[in-house]
Amino acid sequence: MSTKTKAILLLLTATFIWGVSSPINRYALQTIQPWPFTAFRYFFGALALLPLAIRMGHRKAPADYYFLNVGRFMWVKAGLSLGFLLALGTGLQMVGLSVTTASKSGFITSLYVSMVAIFGFVMGQLPRWQVWVGLGMCLVGLIFIGSQGDENGFNWGDALTLVADLIWATHMILMGYFAIRVNPWRLVASQAAVCCLLALLMAHVTGTMCTWVEFWHCLPELAWGVCSVSLAYVCQAMAQLNTPTTTTAITLQFQPVIGATCGVLFLNEPVTAALIMGAILLVSGALVAQRAEDPVKLTKEHPNYRRICIARVVAAVLVVTVCGMSLLLTNPEPF
Repeated sequence: MSTKTKAILLLLTATFIWGVSSPINRYALQTIQPWPFTAFRYFFGALALLPLAIRMGHRKAPADYYFLNVGRFMWVKAGLSLGFLLALGTGLQMVGLSVTTASKSGFITSLYVSMVAIFGFVMGQLPRWQVWVGLGMCLVGLIFIGSQGDENGFNWGDALTLVADLIWATHMILMGYFAIRVNPWRLVASQAAVCCLLALLMAHVTGTMCTWVEFWHCLPELAWGVCSVSLAYVCQAMAQLNTPTTTTAITLQFQPVIGATCGVLFLNEPVTAALIMGAILLVSGALVAQRAEDPVKLTKEHPNYRRICIARVVAAVLVVTVCGMSLLLTNPEPF
């Protein structure tokens, strides 16, 4: 089995775990508030990772085998930066999920795949044509999904989920940067611990800390954090050692399909023709993009260098504008 195939299998494992998490989280949020749920979810994940981080944290990072000069406390920087993004993205997603449905949340979350490709383009990475074709198919699929709507249309929860996509895209790009420089066990454990502490702080600030009754009632859903927070992120970190960030993101495109299926099976969410067509396009687009080779680094020698630089700025402004307008055009719900 090739290294790339192993990496894809690891990503598919993470995708399945996160896809199943969507309806589980939606069910739990009927009882517990988003910030304490996020805090305790990552607490269980960090607790499960602690023995492994202690036992295998002394092993060399991948960068050591390539003789790269990496600081001794790089894992602390990684934990703080990734943990902050994780807390912010997860918190916004959970708040949005408490308002919208699991199916819609999953498919809107998958937009971060396009944002990763756009962010890579903004930073000077030119994806192959297969990536753009695959992303186009995914975006059309998302239009089909969005057309099904609900009685509230595009609501505040959907807008928050869209903003969270910006955070997830940034987190994935940084994960790719730190994955080769930090021991994966230390990396995932430190980000989970930081996320837990920040979510607890937000629960205190917003006055939404749960009671013991709510905690015990949601304990089975919170325990799922052992898989979704620890195992899934370890799979992602190890896979990103051998796969480009854009390829990683597109592989994770299968997550909303799994989440929507579980939402239909276990939460009795409606099945529509638009949902089915959108799922087919999303999966097909992901498969097309998987055929692409690694992106090309943009240099000044490129014949269209100036035009591409202008397009990079336009792409960045467009993404931020769409997310900002989605918040302004919806009616906010209380956190």
